[in-house]
Amino acid sequence: MATETPHSTLTTYVSDMHALVSHGLQAIERQVDNLKDKSTKHPEAYAAVRDFQRTLQAHASMLDARVNALGGSSTQPVKDAVSAVAGFAAGLINAVRAEEASKSIRDDYTYFSHVAIGYLMLHTTAAGLGDRETAALAETGYRDAARIIMHIDHIMPTLVLQELREDGLGVTDVTSEALSMVKNAWNREASTTGFAR
Repeated sequence: MATETPHSTLTTYVSDMHALVSHGLQAIERQVDNLKDKSTKHPEAYAAVRDFQRTLQAHASMLDARVNALGGSSTQPVKDAVSAVAGFAAGLINAVRAEEASKSIRDDYTYFSHVAIGYLMLHTTAAGLGDRETAALAETGYRDAARIIMHIDHIMPTLVLQELREDGLGVTDVTSEALSMVKNAWNREASTTGFAR
């Protein structure tokens, strides 16, 4: 069994993130195609997935460049660990739903939560091992994932209500109530979990 070194550990972690982002990008590109025809009906959803696509394209490029700078290759055969990470994103590809934009975006929320925690782990690893360049890359990735998650929180109530109306259901516009619920849930000052600052 080979001994892990800081360099090999970082190369593996960056490669894992590259696999997760690249496979997720495939799913997002399918969503862009699926929602293109509905762009007039669900403009916020379509604009969101286009933003997700651009963001993941940028992340794939920066991760590829970092893997290469570390002496690795993002085109090498996928190892077991990377395969498990990529498998999560592959599941997202299979879950892409043409019929309901809200459920498709919901699946993106799960995916970007996985991306965010992956970047947090990469940042912690890189900073702990003294690799500030990889840590900075991971911070950028984490911020983008967090921004996307918050954006999904913001558009989801409107999207759900639109689809309920399309199904012929009479619904009250509770968008502001839903957004208030989200804001209160994320307000750390109001938290009773002991993690409030």
